[in-house]
Amino acid sequence: MAKATTVKDIMQKDVKTAENNTVLKDVIALMTKNDKDAVLVIQSGKPTGIITKGDLIIRAMEGEVPIRTIIARMVYTNPLVVIDQDATIKEAAELMKHWNIKHLPAVDKKGALVGMVDAVQLIFADPKLMPTLDYICRK
Repeated sequence: MAKATTVKDIMQKDVKTAENNTVLKDVIALMTKNDKDAVLVIQSGKPTGIITKGDLIIRAMEGEVPIRTIIARMVYTNPLVVIDQDATIKEAAELMKHWNIKHLPAVDKKGALVGMVDAVQLIFADPKLMPTLDYICRK
């Protein structure tokens, strides 16, 4: 019997991060420079939140606060849903479906950030996961 594919097998290891107090303008520059649609917010090496393009539009742009005065922890999604890097990709897909999220940070046993998977990566790794992630990919 074949070993189940784990999050660690397919996760992106070069995750772009920002500290809690990073100015949002710098977060946007990081996303743009690296062509990413999400940046993880960390404190002491552990993920505390995530900022997606949707967060930027909904939370950061809706107010009349100048963007240079907004910091990451003011707009990130928290609490953050994470998954152990040794979990299966099926478990990751179910967790994403349950929480209706597209990005899932992966952590080690100590809770330190080690990577991230997204819904598209999961589907490419196992097309049978498409029915689980169909709604998430369409939003």
